[in-house]
Amino acid sequence: MRQVRLALGPDALIVSNRRVNGGVEILATDATASAVPAPAVAPMQESQSAPVGMSPAAMPVPSNAPYAGVSQQQPAELMSAIGAMRGALENRIDELLWSNQLQRAPETLSLFQTLLGYGFSTALLRAMLKRMPAHLNDRAAFEWARHELDTHLPVLPSEDRLWQPGLALALVGPTGVGKTTTIAKLAARCVKRFGPDKLVLITTDTYRIGAHEQLKIYADILRVPVHVEQDSAGLRQLLLTIRPDQIILIDNVGISQRDSFVADQAALLSSAGRRIQRLLALNASSHGDTLDEVARVYKTDGGTPLSGCIITKVDEASRLGPALDTAIRYQLPVHYVSDGQKVPENLRFMTAKQLVDMAFTRTAYNSKALYAPTAGDLAALLSVAEQKESVSDADDLARKQKLTSLVMSGAGMRKLDVEGLRKHSSAIEHSLPLSAAFDSWRDLSSGQLDTPYLAEQAEDLMRSAIHELSESTGTVMLSSYQAVNIAINDEPEKSKALLTNLCTEHGEALAAPLQQLAGPMGWLNTVGEHVLKEPQWADQLLQAVQWVEARRNTTAVMHMLDGFTPSVWQALVAADTAFMASVPLGSRFWHENGTTSAAARIKQMQFNAVSDLSRKLKLQQLVGQSIPSLTLWVAKERVSIRQRGVAELPLDLVAVRLTDRYSGAVLRDMVVLVYAGAMSMLSEADVAMWAILQHEQRLVGRLLIPAWRAVHDESSVELPVAQQLRLAALLALAGSDLQSGSSQQGLYGQLQLLLQQRNTLSAPKLVEAILRCFALKEALQEA
Repeated sequence: MRQVRLALGPDALIVSNRRVNGGVEILATDATASAVPAPAVAPMQESQSAPVGMSPAAMPVPSNAPYAGVSQQQPAELMSAIGAMRGALENRIDELLWSNQLQRAPETLSLFQTLLGYGFSTALLRAMLKRMPAHLNDRAAFEWARHELDTHLPVLPSEDRLWQPGLALALVGPTGVGKTTTIAKLAARCVKRFGPDKLVLITTDTYRIGAHEQLKIYADILRVPVHVEQDSAGLRQLLLTIRPDQIILIDNVGISQRDSFVADQAALLSSAGRRIQRLLALNASSHGDTLDEVARVYKTDGGTPLSGCIITKVDEASRLGPALDTAIRYQLPVHYVSDGQKVPENLRFMTAKQLVDMAFTRTAYNSKALYAPTAGDLAALLSVAEQKESVSDADDLARKQKLTSLVMSGAGMRKLDVEGLRKHSSAIEHSLPLSAAFDSWRDLSSGQLDTPYLAEQAEDLMRSAIHELSESTGTVMLSSYQAVNIAINDEPEKSKALLTNLCTEHGEALAAPLQQLAGPMGWLNTVGEHVLKEPQWADQLLQAVQWVEARRNTTAVMHMLDGFTPSVWQALVAADTAFMASVPLGSRFWHENGTTSAAARIKQMQFNAVSDLSRKLKLQQLVGQSIPSLTLWVAKERVSIRQRGVAELPLDLVAVRLTDRYSGAVLRDMVVLVYAGAMSMLSEADVAMWAILQHEQRLVGRLLIPAWRAVHDESSVELPVAQQLRLAALLALAGSDLQSGSSQQGLYGQLQLLLQQRNTLSAPKLVEAILRCFALKEALQEA
């Protein structure tokens, strides 16, 4: 505006503006001249010659040119109309392009609707999804969007970057967003780092009744001084008395974004004689449009630029998306997240990934979004009609020949139904284990399975598993750890792999994010660590448990161990980590007044039946029999582990018995030791079902060996061991889900037909069928 007024006078009229490379182009006019574009990257010239880069259409019109009289008589009205038409035309073209993209790519439409439900704005989503790669399935598209949000969400790199000696920090924002409470939380963090003598509190809030008294209470608790100032002269004088190494936190009066006093407050802080960083308090429970207005006003209030934001009242918000959306669009680095009233506990420093994960998981606890369009709404608005591209006879024949070669077997060839195969192969997209295995298998040919890729894939798999759990009816994630002996290449001595497999509390497979391998080559894992000296087996397990614990966020996780030692159990209890460990029937414990064995206690315990087993477990069968024909029984009592020189370890002994519903024959007896940790409401029925699920997870271990061989045979080059192990583990988990999961029986049947086998597929045949299905799916995508 200053440049425009310097060039055209105080009565200059802005007609339109648009972003160009390197700045903003402004189209402006006054009462006596034609419109002249003024790039914001260079000072405007008052001469009538066109600036460099000006299009001929924007050059001033000579007085003797046709229609010059009309321009001179009513230039403002005419140029205003032209500007309005130009803006409307640009918006219309943009809308048409966006609409066409949604119609051409159904996955974009589905992702657009999903992200709207999480609270993100149409403006951000449109800018982001225009760059989405083509031909991504729904799950891959969601992961791409998650990665884009991770990348573009600005956050404070570390707390140390903020807390520097001499820091002067002011919190600004509308009324009622929690500025005073947040200042108290920041003050507590500062005192913990530097001590009370390095902090000074200031408040300029003399308007709200009791505001400075509230801050004074916090200051007295922290033993730091607090000052009240209400004008720039007093604030400047006070800052001159504060030592340069002291940190200053300023609490300001809350001002509505529509109040003219916003600019006065900005001027007060900018004229204080000391550089003051301003953080904007964004109320996560506010509507997205309100947050946008707040950020826009405070970012352009004429004061020093905002250094970032603190997101407050997260505990009261149904969705975190609008606050993160505002931070991205206005590039306000998120410094902290306030999620409660407790001082100083409810203030968290979070990374971009953690914030995005929170945005995607919090919504699952709430009801359906009322202010986001449903699939029916979008379909009605877009009026999308399914259009199938015609394929030439030659192309169709080539495609069928290629697909025919994929379904041929030694017994001959069955009739090819391209559309039927397309339908069943698309089921891969709706299963997290299958889609992850397919993506890794496809990346095998592109050479992307390097160490950084595997480490990033592990993080993505863990986050996807948490998101999948939040989208389901489950609330607890089960993390099982399996040891498998495996031959590496031609080494005579077998190596030992430790697999970390995740599933829901109902038995639905989720992901295999972490694998470890110990053998003649030393020890390595699939997140990039490799040492020559093999760690103790217990240390390997604890590392896997700690890896999952560090990434579970607020998700409840039950770790399922196959035995191990009391020292491992002691370490997990000390870390308050929930676990259940299956132990042999001959294991001995301390019960009441003496030692006893698990087998002896089972004979004395009172068993109760677990009801609705078929409804609670999303599996097709257990121990080789259909679930409706089984009855599950459970009994529990308290025992303890006593060792010389070690504190007594109390645990719950849970006995599980699986019987035939009709004959009463005992099919399996199991005993597990349980430490519930924070899951205080854990029921005996839950533990019984999870013990059975842990036993069924052994199928993954049986599938790992043929999967390893298949990966080795599939690869045209010799892959590093870590890459082979990750892909083999994903294939094994996908095969387990196909064979046992009730939701995948349709695809499992298709795999049987694909190999022309009616009986249950053996482990090698199941892996072969999965890989053939992957090749079939890729061919269908190319067709």
